[in-house]
Amino acid sequence: MKIVVGVLYTLLPEIILLVIAASLAYYAAYFPDAGITATELVALFILIAALALSMQFNRSRMFFALLALLIGYAALSERTATGDALNRQILAGSLCLFLPFDLVCMQPLAERGVFTRYGAWPFVLLLLEILFVILLMVTHAHGVTDALFVQFVKWPWLSATSISQPGLLLLAIGLLWLNDRLILRHSAELAAFFFSLIAVAVMLHSRQPATVAVFAGAAAVAFGIAIIQESWSMAYLDELTGLPGRRALEEQMRRLGGRYVIAMLDVDHFKHFNDTYGHDVGDQVLRLVASRLQKYAGGGKAFRYGGEEFSLLYAGKTLEDAAPVLETLRIEIETSGFNPRRGERRSGSEAQEGCQDDDAPLRVTVSIGAAESGTARKDPWSVLKSADRALYDAKHAGRNRVRLSGV
Repeated sequence: MKIVVGVLYTLLPEIILLVIAASLAYYAAYFPDAGITATELVALFILIAALALSMQFNRSRMFFALLALLIGYAALSERTATGDALNRQILAGSLCLFLPFDLVCMQPLAERGVFTRYGAWPFVLLLLEILFVILLMVTHAHGVTDALFVQFVKWPWLSATSISQPGLLLLAIGLLWLNDRLILRHSAELAAFFFSLIAVAVMLHSRQPATVAVFAGAAAVAFGIAIIQESWSMAYLDELTGLPGRRALEEQMRRLGGRYVIAMLDVDHFKHFNDTYGHDVGDQVLRLVASRLQKYAGGGKAFRYGGEEFSLLYAGKTLEDAAPVLETLRIEIETSGFNPRRGERRSGSEAQEGCQDDDAPLRVTVSIGAAESGTARKDPWSVLKSADRALYDAKHAGRNRVRLSGV
């Protein structure tokens, strides 16, 4: 149930976008010719704007997906304009095959830039597809055209759609694959790719230029939203732990007022984990602590401050309120037990002497310092410094303990 809610929450902008696009497409069918032309121009503008946005933020996967959509949208407009029946069939069959294929291929690309040697092959792929379609249209290759519309099954209801059976198969495979990836990782980018396949299905099925334009524009908007969301996450969320980062903490601190508590938390002997077991295990330790902070913070908002340090904000609370919560958090981390995955430790030649047995759980502890707002501390940064000093006292008192400023 939790997974379903997570996927639906990730897809919420796309669900709203789908409802809006379906409503606009319904009314666009009654537009006069001038209104349809305006709709097509707006869709083209949105596609180009989203393409420019993806280039600005160097999001290569979404750039190439949008480029494929832009080319496909232009080809679909040509499909209705060309007078040659065979060329219309060639164009329709090629689009049914290439558009879903391109979107599915672009999604797993590594983010290595657009205009780099790594970005060359998507450009080459799209160029080869365009040349292939032009060649078919020039030579009128009936055999290849028939293959584009090959029928795997003779189900009558499939004749109700303009999409070829190879195209339907690719759309189904792509949606199932993206759905599986969305279940594993609730990503705004994956949601945009999922929605774009649905939009492409509508575009390939519809013979109405306005409907094609509306859903092409909607797919571009979905990618634009994803670019903004992903860029925000990169700026404000720590990639390793999933917690908000230091920039997000500073923004929260600017909004603080009245009574509040700031706690600073540091992983004890963190360098020992890195030096003895390797940085992969050190990363696992940080993820373990972050997961406990999310679960046992007792109403506090957790942040990764930097390195092995974390911060907690308790708005509207005093040190007396926060102290038992912080102590419970410390105990939960200490008693969690930690078994690093095999294969992620350093080899015996690299590990220091005294390394524990592979099956023995590692003990992770933290030191915590906390301070509350008051007349002596007039701003959140002063409170944070007091909490940092309390953390320093906790570490010098033997670590694995909670120290409260002024107590």
